[in-house]
Amino acid sequence: MTTNRNTPSKPRSCNEVACSNCDFSEIQDVILGVDDLSIVSKLLKRCQQMQKGEGLFRVSQPFYAAYAVKSGTFMSYRLLDDGEEQVLAFHLPGELIGLDAIKEKQYAYSARALEPGAVCELYFNDLAMLGEGYADAQDSLIRVMGGQINRAQRQSLLAARQAADERIAAFLLNLSDRLGRRDFCSTNLRLAMSRQQIASYLGVAVETVSRGLKRFQTLGLLKVSGKQIELLDRAGLENIARIYPATV
Repeated sequence: MTTNRNTPSKPRSCNEVACSNCDFSEIQDVILGVDDLSIVSKLLKRCQQMQKGEGLFRVSQPFYAAYAVKSGTFMSYRLLDDGEEQVLAFHLPGELIGLDAIKEKQYAYSARALEPGAVCELYFNDLAMLGEGYADAQDSLIRVMGGQINRAQRQSLLAARQAADERIAAFLLNLSDRLGRRDFCSTNLRLAMSRQQIASYLGVAVETVSRGLKRFQTLGLLKVSGKQIELLDRAGLENIARIYPATV
C-alpha cells in the first residue's frame, strides 16, 4: 500500500508524551539504529493501546518486558490479605513501569491502566540481538534505572510526612513537577485515579483526602472540579508540604 505523504499526521493527544521526552528515548534510539527491522520488531512494540482497567502484568509473573507510558495514567499495586488494593505508585506519560523487576526476574507488583492510554513495550530477553549495540543499550538502561531510583526516593518522602495535609499537598506538587518535566501543563491536573486510590497511596482515609482538597480550595490554593484540579497558589502548597520548590 502506498502512503500519501500529504496526509496530515495524527494529532498528538493532550497527554501523549513526545518520544524525545520519554525515559525510553535513549535506548529506543539504540534499537531503532539497527538495520535489521525484524530485530527491531522483536525488541520494541510501540504505542500499544490499553483500555481502562487492562493489566500490563501481575505480581510474581516472570519478567519479560518493561513499559513506557505513552499516554494515559497507570497504577502499580499489591493485593493485601483481605483483598484490598494497596497502591504503590501512579505512572504518568514518559515514565517507565516494571523495569525494577530486571534483578529478581519477576514482577514484584501488578500494574494496570486507570484510563484509556498507550504504552511502548521493550522486551529484554532478546536484547543480545543488538550485537555491537548491546553495550550501548546496557549503558542506557543503567542511566534510566539511576533516574528511577532518584525519583522513587523523592516520592518516598510522601510517606515520611506526619500530617495528612502535608502528604496531600506534596502529592499534588509531585504530580505537577512530573508533568512539567514532560512539557505538559503543570498547573491544571486531571486526576485519573480515584480519591480512594489516592488515599491508599498516601496512607490516609479517603475522607481525609476529600476534606484536605476542600480545605485547600477554601484557602484559595487550588480549584477542584471533579477530577480536574487547578493549582492556584504553588507557594502556599509548598508551605503546607513544608518543602522547598522542586524537592518532591
